[in-house]
Amino acid sequence: MKIKNLTLHLISLVILSIGYVLSRYVLFDLHGMQEWPFMLFSCGIVIIAISFIVKGKQTPVFMPLSYIAGFAAGVIFQTDGLDAGGGKTNNLWIIWTIVFVCFTLAALLTDLFALRKKK
Repeated sequence: MKIKNLTLHLISLVILSIGYVLSRYVLFDLHGMQEWPFMLFSCGIVIIAISFIVKGKQTPVFMPLSYIAGFAAGVIFQTDGLDAGGGKTNNLWIIWTIVFVCFTLAALLTDLFALRKKK
């Protein structure tokens, strides 16, 4: 059982890492952000580590999905604008973060309910 848990979390970590490399470096021209992809990636790593410790089943599956789906949704639904001072704005990072957080919370809650039901 420990090998299965380790394998699941390692695969999740690899897919999350691929998503990070693609979004941060390969698709950089779509968003121009340097720090935000890393911040979300770091959060994902921490959540995967916690999920490994508590033997989560849904969280490691949804974590890389939330990162990649959030980025895709951000690219699809982003809008450009101007702030009050005339500076350019873009909401891709907000959409990405909201999708990331919602998917992650859904996975965490699913694992939490499964854990309580098991006990």
